[in-house]
Amino acid sequence: MRKNPTRLAWTVLFSAFLVFCTLAVAIPLGVRWYLLSATRTHEAQVTCLEGTVVVEDPLQGGARPIPQGETISVAAGVVLSVDQTAQAQITFFDQSQVRLFPGTSIVLQRMVAPRFKYSTDPAQIGIYLRGGRLYANTVLRGNAPLDFEVESLQALSVLAGDGAYTLEVSNERSEIIVQRGSAVVAAVASGDGTAPTRVDLMARQRTVVEFGKPPLAPLKAERDLVSNGDFAAPLSTGWSLFNDQGGDGGAADGMAELVVDESRRAVRFRRVGGQFNHCETIIEQTLNRDLPDPLTTLRVRATVKLVDQSLSGGGYLSSEYPLMIKVRYRDMYGSEAEWIHGFYYQNLNNNPTMYGQQIPQGSWYFYESENLAETLATTPYRILWVRVSASGWNYESLVSEISLIIE
Repeated sequence: MRKNPTRLAWTVLFSAFLVFCTLAVAIPLGVRWYLLSATRTHEAQVTCLEGTVVVEDPLQGGARPIPQGETISVAAGVVLSVDQTAQAQITFFDQSQVRLFPGTSIVLQRMVAPRFKYSTDPAQIGIYLRGGRLYANTVLRGNAPLDFEVESLQALSVLAGDGAYTLEVSNERSEIIVQRGSAVVAAVASGDGTAPTRVDLMARQRTVVEFGKPPLAPLKAERDLVSNGDFAAPLSTGWSLFNDQGGDGGAADGMAELVVDESRRAVRFRRVGGQFNHCETIIEQTLNRDLPDPLTTLRVRATVKLVDQSLSGGGYLSSEYPLMIKVRYRDMYGSEAEWIHGFYYQNLNNNPTMYGQQIPQGSWYFYESENLAETLATTPYRILWVRVSASGWNYESLVSEISLIIE
């Protein structure tokens, strides 16, 4: 070095220049990378709407109850559980909201957003739905994209912005319903390494995913709550059968049996020997199903036929028809009520027919109710049971199909 100071000087100068160039490029790039990729972890606001919500933090241990009407902030990683008497609402940092219905448990997996407005990366909200039912309302995203994901044992659902979605999960299956917006639903891969498959859902569509199976092709959002409503299986599948003799001393029971009438599978109700006293022959299905919130459609559909009717109209109190459909429900305030619709073909004695509809005798008639979600005095929150019956003195009638359609 002493023998060649010029070379040393040039070496130092060149090295300094390289360091300068490196810093001149690396510092702006590093700042840009930080501005584009830096994130901020957010919390969510949890409000107990009804009953008591339990918050569990696996890291800190222990559980904290949230009483009705109280709102607290929670971080990612917590488990939120509501029992069969509770409901909760979660508001996220972008004002998207999720409502938890009774019997639901979720894990808030992540709530992350870019720290600076320069970033083009999406914010992320991730929920693991362990079981139960939730309603998600995502906001319009605009220039700030968001990945809103709901995962379950069977599926991963990516929900678009400005949408409304209902997700229901059990040990056997996941059901995803798009009321507004769109969603991409992918099946979780099965244990044999089968690649996940996916479906794209648009507004008023739904799919069902069972573990290790691909999602069903998009279906209509409307669902039928009644099982075995076409009576393809034995009557004992889904239905219970009994008679109600009332209080006028009658002893002759009616019967209900599966028949084929004009190539239709049907249940025939029949009573003879009534001796002018009351009997009601009933098939009933217990549902105990919560309805979507918001509820847009609730309709009863049935295909019926009247053969014989000895008591005119709907009887003395408009409560006895040769065929009658009842739906018992509970509203959001806990009160119970019934929707009733009867069918008759003759009313020679001019009895009241407040809940009845006159139809032709001896031919099949398709009935569809008005949208009960719009016409009932209070909006149903939970359907308790549906009942098809024949009542009066002597009667013979048939029902071929019975459906309770919700959306």
